[in-house]
Amino acid sequence: MAYAYRSGRRQRERIPRIDVPEYDSEFSLSELGAPIEVKGIAYGGDRGISRVEVSFDGGKSWRDTEIYYSGGDLAWSLWKTPWTPATADDYTLVVRATDGKGNTQEWYEERGPFSGVAGLHQTVVHVRA
Repeated sequence: MAYAYRSGRRQRERIPRIDVPEYDSEFSLSELGAPIEVKGIAYGGDRGISRVEVSFDGGKSWRDTEIYYSGGDLAWSLWKTPWTPATADDYTLVVRATDGKGNTQEWYEERGPFSGVAGLHQTVVHVRA
């Protein structure tokens, strides 16, 4: 989960998370009979969640997911998307959310020791031949 503390005031960020597949999961490309279902949750506080995107290439490109339960403000939204890996490889899946006011979560590469935790949730998946 991600929280941010910026400019001396506490600011709660959008919080998305990938729950399925689990970190370090392994799949066999030759045995996949259907797309892998990637699922997770997102929270936007009193702003709700309007969009969740997932990347399968470490954040270089993004794809919209389906929010299948929005839950409303102050509730977790549930999202999912099917994924069929094109080749055998190690993939870094990353998720980001946009709240109901149009604020998209940002990736903070450089964080000071007192800036709090802020960033995008990611998980690694191994796809074998």
